[in-house]
Amino acid sequence: MTYQCGTTCETEYDFYDMMQSRLMYMTMLAHKEVLFDKIKEQIEQQEGTKLEEIAKLLVNASKAKMKTNRDLQEKDEELNEKLREHFEQ
Repeated sequence: MTYQCGTTCETEYDFYDMMQSRLMYMTMLAHKEVLFDKIKEQIEQQEGTKLEEIAKLLVNASKAKMKTNRDLQEKDEELNEKLREHFEQ
């Protein structure tokens, strides 16, 4: 397989050889994608309920953490404002 193709290929054989290689690669990727979907289906069937509960826990924890971070940021801003007021007097 000689692949020295810039804007045009040297021979038709080179072009078709390159095309076959690309098509086989695309086929491999498609197989991989289908297999990935099948694996996800099996996980959903076998572990779906448990994974939903885990997802709920994680989302709730994330929301609580974001609220805590917002509250801390507001407290920091309040402190900075009070400090600024005292230093400007």
